[in-house]
Amino acid sequence: MSKKIIVDTNLWISFLITKKYQTLKKLIISNDIIILFSTQSISEFWDVSRRPHFKKFFSLEDVNILFAVFKVYGIQIKPTSNLKICRDEKDNFLLNLAVDGKADYLITGDNDLLLLKEIGKTNILTYSEFETEMEKI
Repeated sequence: MSKKIIVDTNLWISFLITKKYQTLKKLIISNDIIILFSTQSISEFWDVSRRPHFKKFFSLEDVNILFAVFKVYGIQIKPTSNLKICRDEKDNFLLNLAVDGKADYLITGDNDLLLLKEIGKTNILTYSEFETEMEKI
């Protein structure tokens, strides 16, 4: 059964910049994972990806291709929860998405989220920890 995952914006940006995330790419294409996203997560990714200093690393076309991947391999969730437990309030939307989307994993590099370790049934992991989990399956 496919695992439902949320990938934080910082990792999507890294995904576009480096080749380090090939495992994630393989898991997406093989339908081993389903990407959960919301209008807020898409908006955040769009805003960050359009920052001028990223233009030398990836193009608008690269961003649009990733949006197409979200549409094909993802599910849009409309969170209704209103959790306010992250010490960085602007990250609470990811926790709400995780709970309402019944995500298996929230993958992030953000220490404010990582220190929570889990929310509901969602494990909050670094990308490296996620790779290790996927090797077990």
